[in-house]
Amino acid sequence: MYQFDHLVHFVKQPEKTMQKLQQDGIHVVPGGSHEAWGTYNTLSYFDMSYIELIGIENEEKFKEAAKQKYTLHASYEQNRRKDGLTRFAIRTQTIEEDSEKFKQAGLEVFGPEHFTRTRDDGSIVGWQLLYIGHPNAKIELPFFIQWDEADSVRREELTERGIVAQHPLGNLKLDAIHFAVPNFDDVEQIAKLCEAEILKKEDLEQNAEYRIVLLGEVKLIFIKPVGEGIAWNYMIENGYGIKKAVLSGGTEDKTLSIDGARYEICKAVK
Repeated sequence: MYQFDHLVHFVKQPEKTMQKLQQDGIHVVPGGSHEAWGTYNTLSYFDMSYIELIGIENEEKFKEAAKQKYTLHASYEQNRRKDGLTRFAIRTQTIEEDSEKFKQAGLEVFGPEHFTRTRDDGSIVGWQLLYIGHPNAKIELPFFIQWDEADSVRREELTERGIVAQHPLGNLKLDAIHFAVPNFDDVEQIAKLCEAEILKKEDLEQNAEYRIVLLGEVKLIFIKPVGEGIAWNYMIENGYGIKKAVLSGGTEDKTLSIDGARYEICKAVK
């Protein structure tokens, strides 16, 4: 079974972005270093889904990591290191089988490969990553992660460490991620391969079509503009990619524009 795992927000200084989000009522904690890639992070958890704020720590190692196709590092480099919401990961428990399935579907596959990260307290956390892509894909595809420990074990450990905790702004959940896309071909293929439910919707007022992919409790909302409107204006100004992340369960409605990313907090429904 596939679940939404995390959303990547590239920033210049993760610790400073962490402080900005904390001031707005979001619980964010230091992460640690990815020594092999020359990056480091801070983390904001919403149960087992989270937002990862990543920055460059070692320029030489990062440039080397960015040479590998379809990786996060390649994405950041290709986007001229523009800060903002960049990619997302899908959690799996069958990463070896996934690799073969994606190859048979005609996708380029890199991995799975095992990695570790050293936390600030010196402890080690490990996982496997699988990157996929296709030269003709119109959007950047998700990548896949399989953690060394089961979700139940990770939840207990992360809670004990204070990494998973109540947000000052409320009992926040990562509800939805919005994307602007040129078509739905890649979206529908990945949804099918991940055995995810996909809903179709039209908004005549905004001149847009939607595909909504359900991954556990997180909705991936892909928007294709078909004429002038909000979606069209966004596409003209920003191009294709992730538009915003929506958090539900807040104590108030609030919109945060922080280091190239847009976060919308929706008040809890009583």
